[in-house]
Amino acid sequence: MKKSIATAILLQFILACAIFGQINVLRIDNNAAPQTTDGVFYSLPRTVVKIDVKIDRIENYKGPYADFALRFLGLKNVVPSNSIDYRISDIIITTYPEPDPDQYYFVELGDKISKGEKAGMLSLSDAGVIIGTIPADIDTTRNMVRLAKTDESRADADKDAFGELFKYSADVSVFEKVDTIIRKINIDTMTVERQYYKRTMVEKSPEQKAKEAADYISKIKDNRFNLISGTQEVNYNKETLEYMDDQLNRMEKEYLKLFTGISIHKNLTFSYKYIPVPNQINTEIPIFKFLKSKGVIDLDEQGGKVVTIKIQRVGNTNTVANYLKKAEKKSKVQGFSYRIPELARVSVKLDENTQEETQCLVSQLGVVTNLPASKWKVMFHKETGGIKGLEVQ
Repeated sequence: MKKSIATAILLQFILACAIFGQINVLRIDNNAAPQTTDGVFYSLPRTVVKIDVKIDRIENYKGPYADFALRFLGLKNVVPSNSIDYRISDIIITTYPEPDPDQYYFVELGDKISKGEKAGMLSLSDAGVIIGTIPADIDTTRNMVRLAKTDESRADADKDAFGELFKYSADVSVFEKVDTIIRKINIDTMTVERQYYKRTMVEKSPEQKAKEAADYISKIKDNRFNLISGTQEVNYNKETLEYMDDQLNRMEKEYLKLFTGISIHKNLTFSYKYIPVPNQINTEIPIFKFLKSKGVIDLDEQGGKVVTIKIQRVGNTNTVANYLKKAEKKSKVQGFSYRIPELARVSVKLDENTQEETQCLVSQLGVVTNLPASKWKVMFHKETGGIKGLEVQ
């Protein structure tokens, strides 16, 4: 995996070379007829659109005393039932380059260039790809795609919270019931009554448990009020007072969860990539489906709303393309080919209320042309394959 990533990044190159003799650059395809093997290969980059979709997973858990929340505490906004919901919290559109399989070239080196010049003219990667005249440190560990990545720190926190959900619901759920039994004993003409006490353990009903929890909440509120108002007439220092108030506040929240329920949020990130092509311009292309009860689902699954991506050309290279069509016939001997990228609008849409739009340069929607085969120095942008700097000698 690392080797493939490294090869891909090395193919997205910065080329800086000084030519002291004549070269010829040939475009390579399946129909190209090799004339010589005395040369090197390189590729122009193409633009890949990366869509990061951030999903908020909401796990709702009904409190064990939710049915008594209105009666004992006057609470209406409680979790009615256990459920899991999903919603799109953010859509992030970015781009990165990768080798364009339709734009490979062969640099045919002339006989006038000495072997010493050939050896020092270009720098190549371990895969034989041009990266410049001076080897540069390139980060080959950058991840290209992330799939269903969870926010681990948040997930760990939620895991701890889940382990303590409704922890006060584990309070004593039984109580001792004492029944008085009266027995009458007849002895001759006398009647004697004897009392017996029968003790049994009876499980509390949900209503009894809810009433006790509501009473605890009232006691905690009273204790907090007495603590803050100084009713106890104890001169606590600031740290002790804050600690006791914080602990009482936490206990109150835990008991309230028994009535209101709890919602746990987990963050998920899904990544998709789309390679723009000219014949799909101004067309909404499906990339995935979104279902509130399941989250992100595949396009072949039933239900859900289709999320689409749409690429629109701005048209900044139209003038250049028309000029090249009217230009004279190209010379048989050509220099390095390069790109003039097109500015495009990229929009990702779920519905009218959920969409994201940005502008970026898309290399493969622009124009490919070439430099003359003469003495020059040139540098290329690794992201687009366009010329960064040029010096003709």
